[in-house]
Amino acid sequence: MWSGRAVTGDPNTDNLAYASWYQPHRVTAYASYRFSYAKYFATSIGLYFEAAPNGVTSYVYNGDLNNDGNTGNDLIYIPASASEINLVKSGSGGLGTGTSSDTRTAAQQWSQLNAFINQDNYLSSHRGKVAEANAVINPYYKKLDLNITEDISFKTGADHHTLRLTLDILNVGNLLNKYWGLAKSPTTVNFLRYEGLAADGKTPSYSFTLQDPSNNVPLVNSTSYNTSIFSRWQMQFGIRYLFN
Repeated sequence: MWSGRAVTGDPNTDNLAYASWYQPHRVTAYASYRFSYAKYFATSIGLYFEAAPNGVTSYVYNGDLNNDGNTGNDLIYIPASASEINLVKSGSGGLGTGTSSDTRTAAQQWSQLNAFINQDNYLSSHRGKVAEANAVINPYYKKLDLNITEDISFKTGADHHTLRLTLDILNVGNLLNKYWGLAKSPTTVNFLRYEGLAADGKTPSYSFTLQDPSNNVPLVNSTSYNTSIFSRWQMQFGIRYLFN
């Protein structure tokens, strides 16, 4: 997976980095209760809770900054001030004139980029540094799963048999409240587009990504709610026959 590794400069250099499955903290809890009644029946109720970050990511440029033939694997430099980044209009090829519908000035782009950096915990605390690979910890999610098991026992001669019925509700909190059990994912990991070199032939130029290019609406939030099945409640039924 050489081409997929987020790097700075030479992609062949051995750089110490976090693994893509890096998970600094994770909290789990489990509770269950079983009670029997009417001689042949038993009910079990179990709850499983998990709180953990929704993965990690790397902030990289949109484009091939180091000219290694791979786009989207060059770690960004997080500017501390406007003087540390050359911002040009999107599609300008680094010369600043612009060939797209982008009408923003460099000052306007910096204002938008600066606000974007400020609202992101990782970016705001690492200004003046190159972003680290897999060091951006996505927001925590909190999920609660519910299991209800009903055992129906009976005898056939000397043998004891059980018919087990199960009901599992995954992310039951989302069933109770549509705002519970939701996970957040990065809105984008490459909010800076490499536009090429400036007229001096050595200064890299960038543009700040627009969320809606047709209306010049910039990115505002670095994360948004994940609307996949992971953030939704799910229900499943099971039946099992136990001998002896």
